[in-house]
Amino acid sequence: MIRNVARNELEYIKKGIAVADIATKGDEQKNYRKASDNYLTVAEWLLLVKKSSQFYILLFGTTLTTVIVLVNYFKQKKRKQNQERANDYLKCTSLADFELLAKQLMMAHRYYYYDYKAGEGQTYQACRDYFTKQLRIIPRVLTNVSEISLKTTIFGFRFPSGNLRPLLIVSSGRIEPFLPKIPKALYTYESPIMIAPTAFHCLAHVDGEVATACGATEAQCCYTYNWMYSNMPEEKVLQTTGPKFLHIYLTAPNELLENLVQKADRNGYRALVVTCDHSTDCVRDHTLPLFVEASKHLDPQLMNRITIPNMNVPDMIEKQKHANDSITWTNIEWLRKLTKLPIICKGILSPADAELAVKYGANGIIVSNHGGRQIDTAPPAIECLEDIVSVVDGSIEGRFRFSFYTLVIVAAVSVFVDTGIRTGADVLKALALGARAVFIGRPILYGLACGGQNGVQRVLDILKRELINDMSCCGLTTIKQINKDILYKHT
Repeated sequence: MIRNVARNELEYIKKGIAVADIATKGDEQKNYRKASDNYLTVAEWLLLVKKSSQFYILLFGTTLTTVIVLVNYFKQKKRKQNQERANDYLKCTSLADFELLAKQLMMAHRYYYYDYKAGEGQTYQACRDYFTKQLRIIPRVLTNVSEISLKTTIFGFRFPSGNLRPLLIVSSGRIEPFLPKIPKALYTYESPIMIAPTAFHCLAHVDGEVATACGATEAQCCYTYNWMYSNMPEEKVLQTTGPKFLHIYLTAPNELLENLVQKADRNGYRALVVTCDHSTDCVRDHTLPLFVEASKHLDPQLMNRITIPNMNVPDMIEKQKHANDSITWTNIEWLRKLTKLPIICKGILSPADAELAVKYGANGIIVSNHGGRQIDTAPPAIECLEDIVSVVDGSIEGRFRFSFYTLVIVAAVSVFVDTGIRTGADVLKALALGARAVFIGRPILYGLACGGQNGVQRVLDILKRELINDMSCCGLTTIKQINKDILYKHT
């Protein structure tokens, strides 16, 4: 009897296949054929069961067999849906689209960790409002913009008294022009858009920081590797070939920092990014408890997978409790003696602090309030940018004495900005106010969550494409041409 039932079901399925084959024309017929694809998959699977597992059907009956078929069907359907959603990031045409898609795809607590803002989020909102409401761009017309380059220089040199070349003051008193041989790879970049240091990329994608670094390499943008809070070992990240900065915290033990900084040059990093205002309280009160709370809603094994391979976390936190209060500008001076790499101080909003940073050995400054995550009601980083640029511009003077001459050059301090940058127009405005480059944080993580390495690359490509379009509207063909003249009634 069971054989007869199974045979009747198979005959019915065969009839369904024949009917589906007839539907080949017209929109409605195409839709019918598309809808029947899954049914045909089930039919083929059931035919296979009949041929290879007749004993199984006889033993358990058609009911259990049907259950197994349905389970397999829904697994295939879910797999197909996942494959389709894997390409959803290709539909994103702006960074706002990526944020919305990431919110849909990510677990709520993971998205909350990335989206977290201190207090009521007024600092972050003030940054966005300043970009959108305070700064206006003036277009220019009838200008040849057929070729636009985004290449820029960082940690280059400018020369005293407006000279185009530095001077060699030879012992005989004769003054000769001279151009120092500086490796271009150290300060030439394909784009003024860079990736800011952020933590725990594995919350967005299984490949974490490695996928981010690969995406940055493909987009020809510089990636800042957060060594202390990375979920991927440093050696894996270093296998990517793009330019990289190394990010560190002064709260780490001195012996660890000394070892890390001394190896940074050999590992191919182009600069050190040092967060100066990241207090221990912020780490204790905001970062770590978020993961503890998140762990209540997750697979118990998740927290075991969220590892920090470069650090012994309990020891690090314990030492931070005792070391944090003693950190001063002399720590920057100490770092300066350990490395020849440029040092960039991150988290500076005060012009007075900017002057001190340069005094104690910094080569660059990131005007930043960390995406509004540290303190609420702080001034927007973009609003503080211009004052800091005016204070530190050209304030490093180097005198190199040799046996026959003295070389006098003035190194331009590179000033950067982050927080609230979401469009190419935002990038253009920041460059107009004096930033040498901009750093992007959350949008990179959203791109990583939506499309992995390809998502990161797409986020950066969107920004670059928007920047090129806005530059063309302003009649600009190079980054050097960007200045405050493109901003409407800005004083």
